[in-house]
Amino acid sequence: MHHLLIKGGSYRGLDFDERERVREELRVRLEARGIRFVEYPWVWDEDDQCLLLAGSYEDLEDARWWTKALESAGFETCIRATIPGEPPAPSKQTSTSHRSCRPI
Repeated sequence: MHHLLIKGGSYRGLDFDERERVREELRVRLEARGIRFVEYPWVWDEDDQCLLLAGSYEDLEDARWWTKALESAGFETCIRATIPGEPPAPSKQTSTSHRSCRPI
């Protein structure tokens, strides 16, 4: 599985209310561009990066297509093979692990 994440600001050193403001800022930016989700699943990141799960795809090319669409709208994205709480991806996959959010 390939998980597409939209990157928000850093959480480093922030308390809960400040982290919620970072998430709200990303939601507002998305809505300003006409993008709205039914749910907003936030993903934990070891680097204290705000990450929103935008979609999960079997086919890496599908994830890359949506990455290009979101990046053309001004958002920074990344793709992960796994996210916290799910089993690790088989070694044949080419995405990054859940420990970091770096583009592939």
